[in-house]
Amino acid sequence: MKKLKFLLAAMMLPLALTSCWPEPNGGTSSPVYVGLSIYNTAVVQSTHALDPVNVAFRLNTLLSDKQAQQVESIHDVLTPADANEKKFLFGELTMIEENYMNVAGDYRITFDDDKGQSDRARRGAFIISTGNKLLTEIVDSQDAWIISTDENALPSYLIASTSESLSVEGWASYEISAQSAQDNQITYVASFSDYKCGSNLGVYKSSLMGQYSITPNVRADKLLTMAEARKAEYRFSIAISGPTFAALDGVNQTNLTYTTSSDGYWRPNCSYSNGVSYRHSGEEFVSLAGNYDKEAFPSSFVTVKFSTVTTADCSKVSATINYNGETYNLI
Repeated sequence: MKKLKFLLAAMMLPLALTSCWPEPNGGTSSPVYVGLSIYNTAVVQSTHALDPVNVAFRLNTLLSDKQAQQVESIHDVLTPADANEKKFLFGELTMIEENYMNVAGDYRITFDDDKGQSDRARRGAFIISTGNKLLTEIVDSQDAWIISTDENALPSYLIASTSESLSVEGWASYEISAQSAQDNQITYVASFSDYKCGSNLGVYKSSLMGQYSITPNVRADKLLTMAEARKAEYRFSIAISGPTFAALDGVNQTNLTYTTSSDGYWRPNCSYSNGVSYRHSGEEFVSLAGNYDKEAFPSSFVTVKFSTVTTADCSKVSATINYNGETYNLI
């Protein structure tokens, strides 16, 4: 069996990243491995359900820099290193149509197995309705960014180094709103319902609902440009639930709830440091629901606790998993 891959829901800006933890001593024979498989399933589902937010925040970065640089087109925006920012964030082959279908502030982003910096390859299209406002301009209002799919170009993903592909069938609703937070900051809230996704290697389709809350430590009156976004630290929390496209016991569709504590942090400037492609803190909780093999899964609940961010350096993250009364240090 392959090593478990823990996909951090790295929801902000240029970085949706993948990392690998080693298997417990004893590999699949370790009781903690069962808990790891539950946790891994939850994070994989969450990572894909979060991808529209990743795309939307990349677009917001591009639009923020367009405004800050006072250029006519998003194709003229440059990164701090004077590279083409659209290509940096989305890849060279990705097409972005501004004012799609003659609606001001609507963007159709079409992917063709291309990807931006620290991103994943996609196919298909997202349509993002911004209301002609940046995310930083929708605070304390009824406005929201609305994300939808094109039924003729539904998003799909190839899983690297495997024969697996994931296809999105759409969702009932998906939007990003904003609200005031402490210290003159903004919390971005991404809410979605009936997110449907399936794997070519399985028979089940997910039907997830949830919410992601993301708070960068950037003042509310500042644009979320690439320069600001990459040096910021982000507080985030996750709450998703519902049937997944997985069948952990090989028979029953896995139904779960995945939540995190509110003190989780992520730092883009720590990406790839010391072989770790993320840095965050807090606790994450996953519980199984519905039908599952009680003998194979003696406990329905698993907890993973990460070290608290206390310094400015990018040392390795420590993490501890607790499952069925057993504890294992991942690092």
